[in-house]
Amino acid sequence: MELPLVILDTETATFDGPPHLLELGAIRVVDGEVTDQFLSLVCPEVPIQLEASQFHGITEEDVRGAPPLEEVLQRFTDWADDDWLCAHSAPFDARVLGYEYARTRLTPPPGPFVDTLSLAKRYLPEAPDHKLATLAEYLDLDTGALHRALEDAVAAWQVLVACCDRYEQIHSSPPTFATLLEQSGTHSTIEGAVPAQPRLNARTRALQAACQDGTPVLMHYGMPPAPSMAHEIWPRLLFRSKQKSYLEALCTRSGILKTYRLDRIQRVSPI
Repeated sequence: MELPLVILDTETATFDGPPHLLELGAIRVVDGEVTDQFLSLVCPEVPIQLEASQFHGITEEDVRGAPPLEEVLQRFTDWADDDWLCAHSAPFDARVLGYEYARTRLTPPPGPFVDTLSLAKRYLPEAPDHKLATLAEYLDLDTGALHRALEDAVAAWQVLVACCDRYEQIHSSPPTFATLLEQSGTHSTIEGAVPAQPRLNARTRALQAACQDGTPVLMHYGMPPAPSMAHEIWPRLLFRSKQKSYLEALCTRSGILKTYRLDRIQRVSPI
């Protein structure tokens, strides 16, 4: 392969709603050899959902002393530089990181994603299915414990190698990065996966400035005709998902990052 490639994987604190990064693992491959690795847990601002913890095994105790999101993303940005990226089911990992770079307002690494899921469907069609764990078993990979970020990144790299070997058998020459990217289909980038911004009306327009300035507001929230309840919040992120608009904000009373529907916000007042 003619360029360095960063193969990554993410584990999250949530299985539904906006994603929240819990672990980020990656390896750098140069000329077919792993030359470096990146691994960090993240201390999330939301509780770890039970279903997520059962999937990857990461608990609240594991992340209690982990660094905050912004620190981890800045280190990863510097480490990844402008290398091309790779992941198994790349749109998922791009979405996770897209939300997190939007929350921190950091500039993400610009590299496009090669997607080993799309490549495995094309070059390993005989596999029982194309989940990473299934492919690891099918290819008899020595991966260690899957569903952890670094181990899954290594497994994705080994799946990529198997796909490249199959490509070379068919075409009598190794694939270029451009070919792998073209056959990945999705052309994902982290920047392209940053959540869309909602349209704001007169009731909610003050939230945009509050998100940018990091200032608290008093939000009157409820579904009319029921009376609204006043919440003191620190707005963090405005986004659209599945045709609905949302606000993510830190609730002063609970200290938890919560998600609110914009259509249920009746009034916003400065504090």
